[in-house]
Amino acid sequence: MAHWDEIDEIAGEFLKKILLQNEKKSNRSTPEEYHALTGKYKSWDTLTKESEKALKYDADKAFRKLRDLKYRHRQWITYSSIAASIILMISLFFLQEKPQVSPPTTIEPGNKKATLLLSDGTSRDIRESSEVIQIKNSKLQIDSSGLIVASDTLSAKQEKIEYHTLSVPRGGEYNLTLSDGTQVWLNSESELRFPTHFDKYNRIVYCKGEVYFDVSHNPQTPFVVRLTQGEITVLGTEFCISDYNPNKPQVTLVEGEVRFNTQNGDSVVLYPSQQLIYDATTNQLSIQKVDVYQYTAWKNNLFCFEDETLENIMATLSRWYNIEIDFKSDELKQRHFSGTIEKYAKIESFLELFETGTNIKFDIYGHKIIVRQLNK
Repeated sequence: MAHWDEIDEIAGEFLKKILLQNEKKSNRSTPEEYHALTGKYKSWDTLTKESEKALKYDADKAFRKLRDLKYRHRQWITYSSIAASIILMISLFFLQEKPQVSPPTTIEPGNKKATLLLSDGTSRDIRESSEVIQIKNSKLQIDSSGLIVASDTLSAKQEKIEYHTLSVPRGGEYNLTLSDGTQVWLNSESELRFPTHFDKYNRIVYCKGEVYFDVSHNPQTPFVVRLTQGEITVLGTEFCISDYNPNKPQVTLVEGEVRFNTQNGDSVVLYPSQQLIYDATTNQLSIQKVDVYQYTAWKNNLFCFEDETLENIMATLSRWYNIEIDFKSDELKQRHFSGTIEKYAKIESFLELFETGTNIKFDIYGHKIIVRQLNK
């Protein structure tokens, strides 16, 4: 008959094989006893109840009693003792704390939010709250419609103009009305530097990211938008700027007329439905006729993609839904798709449309989406 220490050792080996059976497969066949034992205790509730029983069970006393039965039920004794030891060890290991299951993460669309950095260095997190900030003879009014800049007067040219910065993070959007009545919409990961009032000769703002302007007409005071590379001069018009890649800004004109000036002194005039792309590294200017709706739909709470690469589509969605994208192959980035999605819709439904009829799969893990190709 096996000694109690030997039984403990055997029990330890059984436990090790049970706990590691999913991580390391043995080349040897698994005895039926293992299958029977693991099958019985796969359920957590069953394991808990049996473990509580085992904690009350005096295995030593039972073993001494059974040891006197020299030739009867030897096989039953051996397996019962081993099972009791296994249950005891599992109890000590697992019953300390029941594992907590985290709720699934939901990917939510963006919302109205921004950070306002004033010229004096103070910062405010603004969303849809209501607040009025008084600055000399001007005020910044914040409400559900956005940010409104109200100024009593135009400054003289010699007066120093102080600029404030409105920054929109990933997963955000915001709009404001400048002191001259110009309407501005900022998309995710965008920024606008603006004064509370303009001088009487120029209206100058600075922007990064993707911004839509509806400029108030004033022939005496040109409106100038300065980018990282180049600037745009207008009198009164609607246009959209995409400056996510500062070395390759893109200007799409909706109405009116604008002039784009490079830092090298080159300039070009744009007319409605034209789009300019400037490559600052090669100093190349290119103009093409486009459907402007495709590039401005985001202002109207839509994303419109027409024969667009999957890489650019996912980059747009990642900014709005504040998610990380991981392509498993570069070939997938160059696949072209068309489609329209409401900005406040669930991203899962949109991705399912892209999966239909293709061999592309979007796996969602928290706030990360892995783009992979299904095996044929």
